[in-house]
Amino acid sequence: MLAPETVADLWADARELAAVAEREADPPALRRALVMCAVAGSGGDPEGFRALLADVHRAAKRLAFGDPQPLFDAAAALVAQDDLPAREAIVLAPSRDVRPPKPPSEHTSYDDLRPQD
Repeated sequence: MLAPETVADLWADARELAAVAEREADPPALRRALVMCAVAGSGGDPEGFRALLADVHRAAKRLAFGDPQPLFDAAAALVAQDDLPAREAIVLAPSRDVRPPKPPSEHTSYDDLRPQD
């Protein structure tokens, strides 16, 4: 297990790399950010780790990764064996952002084409 100061440093570096990836359209920076997350692990703060991964995932979406899941799965393999919250958070990060489908509208564009009574 890493010292809390080391985890904090790695998280800060990962956040900065994710920001660089997003700002400069730099896929290698995104991959390095994910590796930093995996090496740092959850540090005993699963919620903070999920927030960090949300930043990294946002960068992946901005870089137009069609399916970032394989990238996140590969990073999860680097997580320490005993850090199950970190492994779970990395694997599930891409699916946490999936929004539920909108309910169908009662009014559709086809209603405009129908004759009115």
